[in-house]
Amino acid sequence: MPQPKKIVQPADLPLRKTHSQVITVTGGTLVFVAGMTSRSEVDASPVHPGDMRAQVRQVCENIGRALRSVGADFADVVKTTTFTTDVDEYHRVADERFKYFQRDLPTSALIGVKRLSHPDLMVEIEAMAVIPAPARPRREARAK
Repeated sequence: MPQPKKIVQPADLPLRKTHSQVITVTGGTLVFVAGMTSRSEVDASPVHPGDMRAQVRQVCENIGRALRSVGADFADVVKTTTFTTDVDEYHRVADERFKYFQRDLPTSALIGVKRLSHPDLMVEIEAMAVIPAPARPRREARAK
């Protein structure tokens, strides 16, 4: 099945190890994942207060659940937007993110905010993904 996303590295932009600069998408189904926070999958209560690393892990686990619910995974993600209450601390633990986004990194934005929806939450990530369109069966050549 052909991949609908293509990573593009413009010659006149520096290569980034944390994200892709440009991704094109042709065909497929777009998936938009709402901002996920470090909330329990059981009762939506905030978990891991004060621990940015654990919160990033929980957020990624929650994104994974959302992606799997529509037949997608982290390799299908083309864009993330991360909101954090502490940009410096997020950079210290950003390696946690690479346990989930391992190849063909999505484009990405990081935004520092004063507060998220609950005072114990330190990071929120929203994602956009594209699921490859099903392959069309080839038509048989007609004899003339």
